[in-house]
Amino acid sequence: MVFSLVTNRLILEDLNENDLVHIQSIANDRKIMKYVFIWLENNEQINDFFQYAISESRKQNRSGYILAVRVKSTFDFAGFLLLEIDTDQPTTAEVGCILRPQFWKSGYATEVLQTLLLFGFDTLKLHRIYGKCDELNLASAHVLEKCGLIYEGTIREHVWLRDHWRSTRYYGMLINEYQKERH
Repeated sequence: MVFSLVTNRLILEDLNENDLVHIQSIANDRKIMKYVFIWLENNEQINDFFQYAISESRKQNRSGYILAVRVKSTFDFAGFLLLEIDTDQPTTAEVGCILRPQFWKSGYATEVLQTLLLFGFDTLKLHRIYGKCDELNLASAHVLEKCGLIYEGTIREHVWLRDHWRSTRYYGMLINEYQKERH
């Protein structure tokens, strides 16, 4: 059975075998991947990531949700999202969303994150959800802040990715903050 979450404009659902071409397209687009912290640098990494997403979708007690973001009205593949539960701290999860450029500035990233917060806190009963972004990715930082995640700090130049040292901004939300935000 395919796992899915439905919003006003989007369907967030398990990837299917036909989505590999979409993941490859995103991975090969430097404009999209400029700030992305997932290593999708070659076909082996892309295939491994895709197979991980498929295998997680088949698990009874899954810790990873890598879902397609589809536009409800057209069924277009807009991008993908992730919600990864920390295996060492199973009440904590990381969230993220990668969209194709034609879907940027549409409010979709905000819609995705709001849905992941609802799912994470209400359904999965998580205590903490966090997101991170490259310090230069102001659009992602804005979405995280808009959805109520609190800036927790920046880890400076801690990872070399593609062409330079990256600094990462971290944002988080606790269950009690989420509950206050909803009321």
